[in-house]
Amino acid sequence: MKKILSFLGSLMMLLVITATVLPQSANAEFPERPVGFVVIDQDGDVDGAVYKSWRQVVKWAYHFPYYQITDDGTAQKLVSDAVREGAKLDKSTMAALTEKSKVDVLVIARVYELDEYLVSGGLGFRDDFETYVRTSACADLLVYKKDGEKFLQKKLRERHLRDMGNAEHPEETIKWELSKLVNTIENRPIIGA
Repeated sequence: MKKILSFLGSLMMLLVITATVLPQSANAEFPERPVGFVVIDQDGDVDGAVYKSWRQVVKWAYHFPYYQITDDGTAQKLVSDAVREGAKLDKSTMAALTEKSKVDVLVIARVYELDEYLVSGGLGFRDDFETYVRTSACADLLVYKKDGEKFLQKKLRERHLRDMGNAEHPEETIKWELSKLVNTIENRPIIGA
């Protein structure tokens, strides 16, 4: 019995020494491909939850381990400065901003209007006294991918007056249009299309 306990003790000590000597991190053979996601809110209605929701859509298309969304703010600063200076966000400007940001993919959502409010039907534009929802989702969505110099943009201008239970929130409209755009540039199927 003492021999078995001595053997198990030695074996346990060997495992502890091996665990402390071996490297604690594994190195993957995937190239690091950063993605910049920038939201320029000119309406003032994009809060943290909306940003997080849109960022998640970009993350679905550009996911770990092949891609990593950067959080250092370099892309945000460069794009904001370019917009403030009046630069037109076309393919050449996007290529330059992607290069300066040191990212492989640059995704921009420039939001002009993100509104949703209730309207009563009895105020002259309808004869009924129902309540409606007026929504406005106006944004420019742009994606540039350095690999293959791919560029897509969508000028989203949607304004609707719908029944109260049938209206889509404007942030959801932008979210799914952004999803379509990044999946189109990656030649992936588009959900719901």
